[in-house]
Amino acid sequence: MIKQLKRLVWRALPGAAHAVSLRLPYVRAYLFHGWKRRPVRVAPADAPVIVAGFQGAVLGLGEAVRGLTRAVRLTGRQVVAWDVSERLGHARRLGEGDPEIPAAGAGVIIVQVNPVELIHLISQTRGEPFAGRRTIGCWAWELPRIPKAWKPAFRYVDEVWALSEFGAEAIRRDAPPRVKVRVAPLTVEVDPQAPDRARFGLPPEAVVVLCAFDFRSSIARKNPLGALEAFRRARALTPTPAVLVFKTVGSEAAPEALASLRQAIGDADDVRLLVDPMSAGDKDCLVASCDILLSLHRAEGFGLFPAEAMAAGKAVVATGWSGNLDFMDAESAVLTPVRLVAVEDAQGVYADGQWADPDLDFAARALARLIDDPVERLALGERARRAIAARLSLPAVAALVDDALNNKDAA
Repeated sequence: MIKQLKRLVWRALPGAAHAVSLRLPYVRAYLFHGWKRRPVRVAPADAPVIVAGFQGAVLGLGEAVRGLTRAVRLTGRQVVAWDVSERLGHARRLGEGDPEIPAAGAGVIIVQVNPVELIHLISQTRGEPFAGRRTIGCWAWELPRIPKAWKPAFRYVDEVWALSEFGAEAIRRDAPPRVKVRVAPLTVEVDPQAPDRARFGLPPEAVVVLCAFDFRSSIARKNPLGALEAFRRARALTPTPAVLVFKTVGSEAAPEALASLRQAIGDADDVRLLVDPMSAGDKDCLVASCDILLSLHRAEGFGLFPAEAMAAGKAVVATGWSGNLDFMDAESAVLTPVRLVAVEDAQGVYADGQWADPDLDFAARALARLIDDPVERLALGERARRAIAARLSLPAVAALVDDALNNKDAA
C-alpha cells in the first residue's frame, strides 16, 4: 500500500520527480564519500597516477584526456588510464584506457570531466577509487563565472587544473581557499599530412577558409553564422577565388541549429558544409588542405581546433577574447576586436553572463588581406607553428604537469 502511494505521488508530481532525480547523484556522492573526505595534499612518490576521463570516446574531451595521459607518462610516473565514457553516457569507440574501476589505494587521481559529471562518477562508484587519493579535477569552462551546479564539486577535489588562464580565473572566483587552481593546457599534437583537396571536393586553385565546431557545444557560442557573414563580406572585398568550409560534428544532436545554418548558407556555391564523422587522419588532412582557419567564437575555454591549425602552420583569424589568448597573440594570429554582450543561447547550453561579439567588419578585412596575400599567409602560419611548439607541445605541457604533481606554487 505504501509503495503504491509513493508511486501515485511520484507520478502526480513530475516536476518534483525530475528535480529529485537531478539532485540524487549529489546526495549519493555526499553520503558515500563527501561527508568523510579529508584533503590529501601529498601522495606517495611511487604511487600510480590515475588519469580518468573519456579515454575511449570520440570527443574533444576524449582527445584532451588522452593528451594529458601522454603528458603524465612523459614525466616518468606510472599511469593508470581509466575510461569512464560508458559510465557517463558516451560510447566507447576506441581501445584507450580501461573501463574497470581502479582498486582502492593511495596516490593521485586526475579526473578530466566537468564537475557535474565528477559528482555522477563519485555517486556511481560510491567514491571508492577516490578515497585517500589526492584528487585533481580538470575543468573546462568558457565564461567568466562558473555555473552554480559546479560549486558542490569543490568538496571532492584538492586541486583544479584549468585549460587556460581565462578558465582558471573563472574557477578561482568561487573556489574555497583550500583548493589550488592551476593552468594545465591541452597538448597539441598534429600528424603532418599532405594536402588532398580532391578528397573533400575542394577546388584546387581557390583559397580555402576552414571553420570547425561541435554543434553540441552551442552554435551560438561557436558562432558559425558570424564566420559566414565575415566570409561573405571578405569575398566582396577581393576578386581572389575563395571557399569557406564548415567542418562539424554533433549535428544529429542539434537538428534545429543545423537547419538554421543550412538556411543561412542557402545555395551558395562558395560554402561547403561537412557533417559526416571524420577520423583523426581525415581531420588532419582537411587542415592540411586549407589555407586559413577562421574562428569567430563568442567564448572559448581553450580552443583546441585553432591551436591544432596553428600547429599545422595555418594562418588564423580568431576572436581576441577568452581562453585562446593563452596561445595566440598579435604575432601568431589575427585577433578580432570584440565588445561584450549578454549571453543568448537558444540551445540552452549557456544561460547567464557575458561573452564576446566579434567585429565582423574587422574580421572580413583581415580575411580579405590574407586571401589576397599568400606570402603573408605563409609567414603568419609559420609564426603560429612556432608559438604552439613553444607553449603547447607534449614536452612543454609535461613540464607544467610535472610541476603541478610536485606541488610547486599555484594560485
